Amino acid sequence: MTDVDAFVRKLDKELRTGLLSLMVLRVLDEDRGERYGYQVIQRLKELSDNGLVVPEGTIYPILHGLQEQGLVRARWGESANGPPRKYYRLTEDGHRGLAQGLRLWRSCVEAAESVVRGTGGK
Repeated sequence: MTDVDAFVRKLDKELRTGLLSLMVLRVLDEDRGERYGYQVIQRLKELSDNGLVVPEGTIYPILHGLQEQGLVRARWGESANGPPRKYYRLTEDGHRGLAQGLRLWRSCVEAAESVVRGTGGK
């Protein structure tokens, strides 16, 4: 692997890791409902036109971390097919965190686009 390949792989990982929590909050905010982990994974895939495939081993630590931060609440619920599932929903802090996170994201994107285009500072 070249240094460029290593740089791109590392950048891809850092960008995705930093944004996944925000994207999970956004998915859980839909319909003000609740979803279990696999539904979150599938919805992320749908919303990204199959561009974002998140392994289960990645999504559950994110959900648990959001739960520990008080942004997500979880409950065990019955499943029509199989064992009980853990369902997640946003707390009021989760809704506020999502709103603030989206504002931060938009601000970062605007600043990055200005730098990349070379149009900032004029």
